[in-house]
Amino acid sequence: MGRVLVTMATGLLVVGCNNDPLPQAVIDGLPPENGAPSAQHRPGQPCLVCHTSYEGAEPPLALGGTLYKLDAMAPGGLAPAPSVLVTITDSTGDLRNACTNAAGNFFIRKEDWPDLTYPLKVRAGSKSMNSIVGRDGSCASCHKLPSTDRPGTGAGRDSAGVVIIDEGDVDETCGGVP
Repeated sequence: MGRVLVTMATGLLVVGCNNDPLPQAVIDGLPPENGAPSAQHRPGQPCLVCHTSYEGAEPPLALGGTLYKLDAMAPGGLAPAPSVLVTITDSTGDLRNACTNAAGNFFIRKEDWPDLTYPLKVRAGSKSMNSIVGRDGSCASCHKLPSTDRPGTGAGRDSAGVVIIDEGDVDETCGGVP
């Protein structure tokens, strides 16, 4: 009898490891996946909610986000901003660069920056973020997509809105033609 209880308790601990209610609530609140997961999936959504050891999506990421440009012809007036250079500098002065893809997504794999140290400074194209990133490598944790309660650029009381890049903010190293 004692052995059965120990086994059941151990099983509950193992099963409960990935049931942290805070990240799980964010994951449960994400819209459905459109298409197969790839480097271009889920633009504008918080990458590290899934791409961490918590959820286990591959590859694990140190940080990631999505950049947009204004486009009156695009749904919601926002279009992906491809070929933009993003430079991230951590508190030790170490820096990494990433390029946005066709979906406007950029990321740095955890294996490529295992000792990332917060806070971070970020520059995307010609725009520098005025505040520092203090704790979360998912840009979309703060920079939210437009919604019915956050129309336009997504800015609201709880949000800095999406990151909007100037139309000509492309970089040759990212495959763009300035």
